[in-house]
Amino acid sequence: MLHRIVFVSQAVGQTGQSVQSLAQILGVSERNNRRDEIGAALLFHGDEIVQVAEGARVDLDRMLRRVVADPRHAELEVIDDRPVMQRRYREPMRLCQADYRSVTDRSGGRRLRDMTALELERLITDCSLQAA
Repeated sequence: MLHRIVFVSQAVGQTGQSVQSLAQILGVSERNNRRDEIGAALLFHGDEIVQVAEGARVDLDRMLRRVVADPRHAELEVIDDRPVMQRRYREPMRLCQADYRSVTDRSGGRRLRDMTALELERLITDCSLQAA
């Protein structure tokens, strides 16, 4: 059965703030997610990271354990975890690149962890469509 999770974490240090940092994160995530048949999208906003991922329960649990153990993440909070009928995220890891002001406007100034799963998924979907 296919599951979708939405989670937010705090970026530690300069995580996601440089091209090199992003390339490292995306490279490892792409390799692991491709192997585990996980589709995912990732968005950095200030010191917060939101990710939506889809895959088999066992593979998502393994991915979450890796993220929790990763020193670049702190205070991971799963916002939503549910079974779904079909995939929405097909790429192993898509980076959503939205400018800070746009995300702040869309969030109404709230932190990402204070948004609902639906709001976070819309935010990621909208910035993915803009990048396409």
